[in-house]
Amino acid sequence: MKLILTLLTLSIAASSVFAREPRRSDTVRLASPLDIPFYLAGNFAELRRNHFHSGIDFKTQGRTGFSVRSAAEGYVSRISVSPWGFGRAVYVTHPALGLTTVYGHLQAFSPTIDKRVRDEQYSRETFSIDLNFAPDEIPVNRGEIIGISGNAGSSGGPHLHMDVRDTATENPLDPLEYYRDRISDNIAPQVRQLALFPAEGGVVENSTSAPKLLSPETFSTPIHAWGRVYPGIKAYDRMTGTSNIYGIKYLTLTVDGDTIYNRVIDRFSFDTTKAINTLVHYPETVTSGSWIMTTRIPASNPLPDIVKAHNNGIIDINEERPYNLEWIMRDEHGNVERQSMTIIGKRTIIPAEIASGQLAYWDTDNSFDAEDYSVTIPENALYDNAFIDIDATTSTDGISRSITVGNQSIPLDRNFELSIKLLSDTISDKNKYCLIRTNGKRRSAIASSYADGWLYASPDAFGTFTVTTDTTPPKITPINPKSWRKGTVKFRITDDLSGIKTFRGKIDGNFALFELDGKTSTLSFSMDRTRFKSGKTHTVEITVTDDCGNTTIHSGKFIW
Repeated sequence: MKLILTLLTLSIAASSVFAREPRRSDTVRLASPLDIPFYLAGNFAELRRNHFHSGIDFKTQGRTGFSVRSAAEGYVSRISVSPWGFGRAVYVTHPALGLTTVYGHLQAFSPTIDKRVRDEQYSRETFSIDLNFAPDEIPVNRGEIIGISGNAGSSGGPHLHMDVRDTATENPLDPLEYYRDRISDNIAPQVRQLALFPAEGGVVENSTSAPKLLSPETFSTPIHAWGRVYPGIKAYDRMTGTSNIYGIKYLTLTVDGDTIYNRVIDRFSFDTTKAINTLVHYPETVTSGSWIMTTRIPASNPLPDIVKAHNNGIIDINEERPYNLEWIMRDEHGNVERQSMTIIGKRTIIPAEIASGQLAYWDTDNSFDAEDYSVTIPENALYDNAFIDIDATTSTDGISRSITVGNQSIPLDRNFELSIKLLSDTISDKNKYCLIRTNGKRRSAIASSYADGWLYASPDAFGTFTVTTDTTPPKITPINPKSWRKGTVKFRITDDLSGIKTFRGKIDGNFALFELDGKTSTLSFSMDRTRFKSGKTHTVEITVTDDCGNTTIHSGKFIW
């Protein structure tokens, strides 16, 4: 009876995918943020490494410079400027709607907003800034220009990123629901790959570890399995008029006609955004960059409002017969794709698994200590119980041993604590110690602190950790100085290990608001006639400091 009720509940949930009940987006009509036809470069909540995409990306014809307009009446509640992330972003709160809209990667703000931002940047003498405003400070009308589209921050090309958020909870909502009627789409999602994975106590094609993968030409091939298994699918949505691929919003799986899995991503919480890694076969994502969505729900069940499943998405193949599966995918415009796959139960002796490492539990703190290291994996850092291998080997530098904690195929929801004892603590400036994480050929610096011969850190992913030193200062390279007489002064600033922490520019001895493009490591300043006189020789001084306190100062002269 319990199984029947569970399947009935999921079937009702699945039916709501196709018979959508009225939502606020059906009665609220937001104004267009751009004056050009709508085409999307990215959709809401599509799969991205360690986070859901919080909005939609409007294409801007491969160019910058289009007017960006407020979607409704309200007020500017926040402005942020950063070399990364959204770059320049405007947050507009709409009290009458209970919504906040966010506009990211802007090339520039509107004159009113720009003056407020620049005044604060010069007052605080910093480029990166995050400002909040009261409702009566910067009111905006529906359709009012608030900025110019650009390519700032962590943007892969010119576009406008737009969020629609529930103001009360700050949870992102799917903006496409508000713009559905202004975007043409008659193309259904497309399936690229099918998969079946063995869970603990299951085999797939006589393997207890390797999945069976099917390409489109072999989709009709039955997969032999026994015991506990879970299916996977690699699929993307498509839209009319573009060659882009998008994430799947509605995903359902049935077995012999009964719904066992249902997923709807129309909102999420930033607190659980890293749990996107539980919706896919994470080891495959890490090793090959392939996003195979699976039905398996981990023990911590971090996304209960997004995913509903019977038996945590596990299918128990316990009869020697065909099990008929059907994936059902639907987009916001009602285009539906169905894809069948068949599992044939084949009775097989399932060998006992031999696990290595130390067992860590997801619902409690886990501490692993040795003479020269300590590892603490806190409660709810893991999504499932996991065996964690911890190994210490001799490092090249000899400052500490190299400590390998787990492996990169185990996702983490929060940081763990790591401390490493220094075997050779000889340098006087302890800030020059640098903790490095190595995953394959990739090396990245991890923020750390020194105390009493130990280095302490809170990494956000497993890997191999080694202590080294960073005594090399950043590099500052002028970019085409002959062109500076036109009024734009540019440098490239780079650091080979710990990373750039701060930068500061001066023109004629006074603070100058140099802007950093994190993608290209380009520092630039446009000469401002309200602050500097033209037709003369100017001095420029750039100071850059890395995370280990190494500083480079570059000075020179130019005519403008």
